[in-house]
Order: sequence, then structure tokens, then C-alpha cells
Amino acid sequence: MADIRSENEQLARAFTEEILEGYRYLARTIRYRAKAFLEMVTMQGGVGAAQILLRGAQASDGFTRLWEEGMLGRSVEASVLKPEYKPLFTDVERDAARSRLEAHGFDVDAFLARRRTT
Repeated sequence: MADIRSENEQLARAFTEEILEGYRYLARTIRYRAKAFLEMVTMQGGVGAAQILLRGAQASDGFTRLWEEGMLGRSVEASVLKPEYKPLFTDVERDAARSRLEAHGFDVDAFLARRRTT
């Protein structure tokens, strides 16, 4: 049991680092800085921040900005759906991420297939 908890803690740290690296990339490339997002990740961790965002009835401002820039593959929702992070999220949370992405015209299956080939 402790091994599984330790593995999930390591996975959660990797998820947090991935979304923070995504934030840094977006700050450099499209000059998007989301102070509230950074604060949420700092306070809740990456997984907790993702869960909060997924519970929202509407897409976040950051999600909307990524959609406008054609960069939904860099969204928290896309990261949630990556197979390596499946143990961190419930099926309901993963379904919410998929639904939000698909509602904005993002081809989730193609995104995941591209990841498998790289």
C-alpha cells in the first residue's frame, strides 16, 4: 500500500511539474501569465488545481485563451487525459476533461494517438 501511495505521490509531482512547465512555455511563447492559476497550483498542487478546474461548469479563462491560440494540447485538461496520469484522476474527472476539450473542437483521440507515436 505504501508503495502505491509513493508511486502516486511521484506521479502527482510529475503532473505538477508538467503543468508548470506548460505555464512557463505559454508565458514565453504567447506571453500568457495566469497569476491565479499559479497560486492555485502552489496552494493545491497540480492535481488539486486540475480537480478544481474540472469541477467548474465553464471553461477557465486560461482554457479559453489556449483555445483562441489553438493550443489546447497544452491545457490542464489535455494533461489530465494522458495515460500516465490516469491513476491520479477519477473517470468522472477524465470525462469532464474530454468533454470540455471536444466541446471546443479538440480531437482528443488524435492528440492521444500522436503521443503514443512520439
